[in-house]
Amino acid sequence: MPFSQRDISESAGSFVVRSNRSLGSKGTALVFCGICVVALIVAVRFWLLGAWVVLPIFALELMLLGVAFLVVERKTRFCETIELTEESVSVVQRDWKSEREWCYPKYWVQVVFRQDSASWYPSHLYLRSHGDLLEIGACLNDSERLQLSQHLRRMINRSGLGEGRGG
Repeated sequence: MPFSQRDISESAGSFVVRSNRSLGSKGTALVFCGICVVALIVAVRFWLLGAWVVLPIFALELMLLGVAFLVVERKTRFCETIELTEESVSVVQRDWKSEREWCYPKYWVQVVFRQDSASWYPSHLYLRSHGDLLEIGACLNDSERLQLSQHLRRMINRSGLGEGRGG
């Protein structure tokens, strides 16, 4: 499950949402190095057979593959922390280059789960407060997003603010 929950009390806790990533940074580097070694062996073999023109093409391919691995590595560093206290809901979104933070009074926060009626498009999960609409859980699939919305609604409603809140 790409999000984890830590309960502090009945109406307070935190959720950490991150993209589903089966290979860490070190693993990605090892896979890339393995591909480079195999490609270098093949390139040297072609060079020894007299096809020296293959070497620059292999170098270009490995450079492009390295850039692709770097882009994917940066995109999967996304992390979202949703923290609920007795008085507020705060959201911190981090990626490889920036960090953004929002804080809303818990009483005014609504959890909005929007699902496409035809199921053609993925669902969206929002926190709404004071006219702001903040999308959360964008890296989750539909069932995980629904599960997160249910957890958030339950924790917000446990603070004694009423059961009818949250669209």
